[in-house]
Amino acid sequence: MIRKWTCGNKYVDCCIKEFQLRTSKYENIIEWIPFDKLSITDKIGEGGFGCVYFATWSDGIRKIEKTDDYYYVRSREPSSAVALKTLSNSSLKEFKNHMKCMLVGSKLKIYGLTQNTETNEYMMVFQYANSGNLYKFLRSNFRGLNWKTKLKLLLDISEDLLRIHDTGYIHADFHSGNILQHKGLNENMKSYISDMGLSKKSNESDSEGCIYGVIPYVAPEVYQVKSLH
Repeated sequence: MIRKWTCGNKYVDCCIKEFQLRTSKYENIIEWIPFDKLSITDKIGEGGFGCVYFATWSDGIRKIEKTDDYYYVRSREPSSAVALKTLSNSSLKEFKNHMKCMLVGSKLKIYGLTQNTETNEYMMVFQYANSGNLYKFLRSNFRGLNWKTKLKLLLDISEDLLRIHDTGYIHADFHSGNILQHKGLNENMKSYISDMGLSKKSNESDSEGCIYGVIPYVAPEVYQVKSLH
């Protein structure tokens, strides 16, 4: 666990430390990231529960490198591209949901938390997807995709959804706008499930009795159940 740090909020400190203690790999350790280490350049998304920004992290992402002597050393990737998402409330629910899923193999990398020094909003720092979401990606590239690529994207999404279900959670806002696309150095496209602010345990009831989500993707039975109350 990283020592000698604090964000000034005991609740947030405890939340970060909890997941630090549950992480076994150096490259998956999350941390409190001072806001002055992040340089925001663009707003890249906005939803009902927060805004997403593109930023450069000066300290950089943790990684394991192989040396010429065939040793493995801990290092960082300086000036890393990352995404920041404002968290809608102080409970850090979305951050916790993502972390619990990442611990069992969910692919979207979470790097830590920060706080906007101007607005005092807490923000989740996570992996930047350079090809946007699946909805926009398919609108621009569908005709050029072969079946191998389509099946690979479906496999990525299915595996990620399985990891979420393995934790006992349901996504509750699952649609193409919440599936991120990233093209790697080898030109392979990868898919990641994001936006778990509405996620909940499968046995957890909706105490507020409200319907959330994007209307075209809400299951018909949800409306039917609500209309009976």
